[in-house]
Amino acid sequence: MRLAISPLRNMVDALHDGARPGGDGARERWWASARRHIPHRAIPIVQLINAHPRFIPLPLVPYVPSASDDVDAELGALEASDGDRLGTEIALYLARAGLTRPPHALLRLRDGGRREIRDLTAAMRALFAACMADNWDTMRATLRRDIAARTEQAASLGLAAATGALHTGIHWNSVEGAFAIPVTGLNSDARVGLGGRGLVLTPSVFGLDQVLPVLADDRQPTLVYPARPAAVLERGTGDGLATLIGHGRARALRAIRGGCTTGELASRLGVSAPTASEHATALRAASLITSTRHGQRVRHTLTDLGDTLVTANPTSGVGRWPSRP
Repeated sequence: MRLAISPLRNMVDALHDGARPGGDGARERWWASARRHIPHRAIPIVQLINAHPRFIPLPLVPYVPSASDDVDAELGALEASDGDRLGTEIALYLARAGLTRPPHALLRLRDGGRREIRDLTAAMRALFAACMADNWDTMRATLRRDIAARTEQAASLGLAAATGALHTGIHWNSVEGAFAIPVTGLNSDARVGLGGRGLVLTPSVFGLDQVLPVLADDRQPTLVYPARPAAVLERGTGDGLATLIGHGRARALRAIRGGCTTGELASRLGVSAPTASEHATALRAASLITSTRHGQRVRHTLTDLGDTLVTANPTSGVGRWPSRP
């Protein structure tokens, strides 16, 4: 697993309309200023970005194998893109998005050649310079703090815990070597198989309120996730455990201390039984709890690692439950 910052991905997400975690106030304040500076030549790009409420054409986020937060490196990769590969990625986008009337600019790029690729690169460069460049240093600092926190989390708790804390509902299946990711509008989870290629995690400062898998034959599997607000990442926020594994998982881990069933956990947290079961599954995958079935009930207890984390991260205001024999 590696973490990488993509300037173009952040620009695309910032320009994409949709629900943001914790409300979209920050994005709206940025957008109120940025929208006045969109170059005329880049208007078709903004329309293309918003052609679908969830899917984004892969050519707009070129894959740079070496981790880089340099926009010039990404624009260079975009300009050097192979026309056939670009056409394949656009066809994949159209198949997934199911657009009845795809944007003309997208079809022209799919059927074009070097000239269309150069025009796209020039428009993306102008768009970044006009809308993102002035704020990029601040945004990049936020993304770097997020990456530092995720790296520490992965080193302490492993890949399953690091990815499971990105968003509610993500699960790592070590047998299949794949992640299950809930996808809005689908009845079943999306499966992201690594196939021995590793995983790239990419934070997005204005990311939509979901985790998006980026899958293509010539790319490493990538998960784009909404970066946590800077205030959550800084020291002294009062709950190191919540910073490490997320507030929901931290509450669940503390609630399990002393042992409890899934039903008892749901009652202690004030959540539904399926949500309590999700928390337990994620904590078990991170080796923070063990679960034992007793008849119709499943009882959860902390592992030594889980107990150490809870003990090392006390916080006021967290309910305490009596130990059970």
